[in-house]
Amino acid sequence: MPAPNTLLKPLDGYIVEDLADADIDAAITIAASILENLAETVRPILDAVGDGDLDSRFIANRDDESTPGTMVFWPTGEDGVEDPRLADYSLHLSVFLSERDEDDVVYPPGFSMVLKLNEEGCELVKFLPPAVFEQLEFRIKGKTLPAGFAFLDDKETIPVLPNMRRQFLKAITRAHEVTEKRKGEFESVMAHYIWDNTEPEAHFDAVLATLATLLAAVHHKAVS
Repeated sequence: MPAPNTLLKPLDGYIVEDLADADIDAAITIAASILENLAETVRPILDAVGDGDLDSRFIANRDDESTPGTMVFWPTGEDGVEDPRLADYSLHLSVFLSERDEDDVVYPPGFSMVLKLNEEGCELVKFLPPAVFEQLEFRIKGKTLPAGFAFLDDKETIPVLPNMRRQFLKAITRAHEVTEKRKGEFESVMAHYIWDNTEPEAHFDAVLATLATLLAAVHHKAVS
């Protein structure tokens, strides 16, 4: 894995509150370069399943100054889609810029990682062998678990660890309950982690490898 602080260093001079239009354009260009470097680490993990058809695309974001862009990995094979937002399963890697609070404290830049599962993707996760989760959990265990590695949920905090498979199933059940209550489109399940230099680099490596491996496993289940 590349050193995350080394990747982020070109963004050190960019603070959201100080950005001009030219700075936003420059930040997007830098974000694209950073995430392409990160993608070179992710692609071998995805290619290891041998099924192909997992594409990647950098998507610039001028509407949110704090997050200049996202690299998305999603299936584009025979049953895939061209728009990653419509994919059954996808991995989203973003960079966010430094921000200054009301007390003039500057928070560091960092990475956001999201494994997004729509309804069909959740069904695929439910049928993954338990050993997939057990092996990933074994690799990520250490003295401390990654703080904040959890499922995005407005009402309930569901951490990914410990017992990863049980927590995924719990998050999926919760998504179905929310969807039924709101009577709308399926509430996507999103395993989410934010990393900046206040967190150990080992957690960055472990979470990124875990999310990429899960995407590969779900894709293998989808095409097998």
